[in-house]
Amino acid sequence: MKKKSETFLKFIIIEKFFLGIVFSLLSFGILSLINKDMEKFAADIVYFFNLNTDNYYIDYIIEKIAMVKNGTIIGVSVGMVFLAALNLAMSYGLHKRRVWAEWLTVGATSLLIPFEVYEIIQEQTAIKIGVLILNITIVYYLAKHKELFKKKKSLVPEG
Repeated sequence: MKKKSETFLKFIIIEKFFLGIVFSLLSFGILSLINKDMEKFAADIVYFFNLNTDNYYIDYIIEKIAMVKNGTIIGVSVGMVFLAALNLAMSYGLHKRRVWAEWLTVGATSLLIPFEVYEIIQEQTAIKIGVLILNITIVYYLAKHKELFKKKKSLVPEG
């Protein structure tokens, strides 16, 4: 059973590592927007995706993006760096089979579940439902398979 159990753990490690890399890249990408004309940036995206520029909603979104200032960009980038570090730490700790990483992963993943349920209540999509199921599975799996993680050895000899 242990071999089968470790297969899903390896998937979780890869998923957390992948998310860490994605958040890292996004944080640098977001920083590249500092001192840019955000209205032009949004208009270029609309043009790239060949969206209808006469659409009220598209025009509204462009107006809102134009109001984004450098402080907001930096704040979002810092948030992405935090998420990258968190996911990379979870990945590393799970890879090393550390108990702290198991608890960190269970805690961080559990905190997302209520928001995901709320999102599904608002609008059901296959991706949202899949992410919710994946996160519930991760929490359940890590809570059930405690035998995969090393206990820290005591420095004081027993006896």
